[in-house]
Amino acid sequence: MSCQKKISDLEFEKNVMTEIFPDLIDSICFDYRTVLNPPPIYGLLTYDENGHRIKVDSTMSIEEQKQRMAKWEHNQEAIAKDTSKLIVAFNPKIERSGKDLEEYLRGHFKVTEVFYPKIEGDSTYTIDFKNIPLKGKFQLRDISEFPKDRREFWRKKYDFVFSGSVYFTGIQFDKERKFGVLDGGFSCGRHCGMGVRIYIKKVNDKWMIDKIDNTSVS
Repeated sequence: MSCQKKISDLEFEKNVMTEIFPDLIDSICFDYRTVLNPPPIYGLLTYDENGHRIKVDSTMSIEEQKQRMAKWEHNQEAIAKDTSKLIVAFNPKIERSGKDLEEYLRGHFKVTEVFYPKIEGDSTYTIDFKNIPLKGKFQLRDISEFPKDRREFWRKKYDFVFSGSVYFTGIQFDKERKFGVLDGGFSCGRHCGMGVRIYIKKVNDKWMIDKIDNTSVS
């Protein structure tokens, strides 16, 4: 019975992660092409006495700016219409967060007691992501299929649209296991990405994302 309890705790978390996984991917992954190509300056810039930009008057745009903006809009439209799958690297082994998430769970959901799973040894589990249908343009591949060297990881020329890498930690639940919190992050380059803290809740027997807070950005 004790052994069965330990398995049940891990299986419960794994089942929750599997259920909410498509929403997690859809919420924090993005097409890097739209981020690394910001819109050009369009209009007359005005600065304060310290050299800080305070406004842009778009009615004062010049012909060169109009041409650059038209080209940018055309490229953005082409990206939006592109039906290619965006490949994202993912490590299917889910580990505990290196941070104590209890205080965030208590603070956000106002719960008084948290759930402590009875697990001996390693609490890592593996998500069978290949059998989880995703909602959008993203397609996951095991991170083991990519170069281990981080510089090569980002510099390599892939024969597909590589959008970045994503990760998630294990979930911290409340005692009733109706609320949870986990950390995650998406990287689109060596110096491009964000970390997030994700709050989830159970509503009508279905797990959903309640809120996502940014914890880091680069």
